[in-house]
This record gives sequence, structure tokens and C-alpha cells, in this order.
Amino acid sequence: IFSEFAAGQMNLNLGNCDAARVNKDRISELMGVPLVQGVLRYAHKIDSLADNSEKSKAEGAVFAAAILPRLHACSPGASATVYENMKVGATSTSLSAVKSAFEKNLICMGMTGDDVGGVYDIDAGAFFLGAAPMNENKTSGGVNILGIVLGSVLGGVALIAMFGFVYMMKREKSGNPMFKNPDEVIA
Repeated sequence: IFSEFAAGQMNLNLGNCDAARVNKDRISELMGVPLVQGVLRYAHKIDSLADNSEKSKAEGAVFAAAILPRLHACSPGASATVYENMKVGATSTSLSAVKSAFEKNLICMGMTGDDVGGVYDIDAGAFFLGAAPMNENKTSGGVNILGIVLGSVLGGVALIAMFGFVYMMKREKSGNPMFKNPDEVIA
């Protein structure tokens, strides 16, 4: 996030407002990362460590309340899952359900699994069971990466073909066609 701040400042100093807006948008996306991390931490504490204290439930609910609008914009169903698991007074909390809800919408929220990370057990030197870093490729209802890639490639090919056709037509009209009849005598 700090590199985005520095790049944004540089773009503002250079008067490159469009690029500075891109930096601002990325900063806004990255500001949600600690909120997702907080929800996952408290979902893990409540579910896996059986910490049913009011303090843990309240802190988890506050982190969830802060990120739910962004998650809802990507998937109302995923936000409902997180809400039901993390709300004040929830009868149970499932880390796997909460993690899955976020995992399927990371790309839509402008995050990656590397941005968010996982819940790490320092004593064991490994991630807690079920709390490893997320995989943003488990999309559902968010952005379809394959569709974007195929659409971009096909769009690029169509654009190149269109420019080639316009170029050939221009040469044809100027009397210098690209393809000539082999029966014509070259002078």
C-alpha cells in the first residue's frame, strides 16, 4: 500500500491525474485487506479455538460490519454468509464458510490471496488447519478470468484484422493494391 501512496504522490507532482486516480483506487482496495484479515482471525478464534468470549465475538462482528458492504457489492449471498456467521448473537461460526465467502470474491474486491494471507500459528511454525492463505482463483459471481482473457485475445485479433483491412482498402484506393493479378504485366 505504501508503494501505491508513493506512486500516487509522484503522479500528482507530475500532474498525471488519471494515473493518480488509479493509485487512489488501488489504495482503497488494499485498505480492505486488514478488515478481511480481522474477520478471518476472529472466525478462526471462535470456530477452531472455541473462544466464545463476548470480546472475540464483538471484535469479529465489528471487522465484518466494516467489510460487508464491499463484499455485498460483489456477492449478496457471500455477504449474507459472513453476516450470519459473524453477527453479534450468532449461534455458531464456521471459519470454512467465512473463508470460502471471501475467497470466491477476492478478485472482485480487488485483493489477492497473497494480500490477505492466512492465520499463522507461531508455535507450530505453520498456518492453522483450515486457515491457510486464500486462493482467489475460486471465483463465483465475481470476475470470470477466462472470459476476460479470451475476450481480450479475440478483441485484439479482431482489432488487428480491422486495421489490416483498412490498410488494404487505403492502398487499393490509392492505386497500389497489395495483391495484384498475376496475369497483369508489371511495367
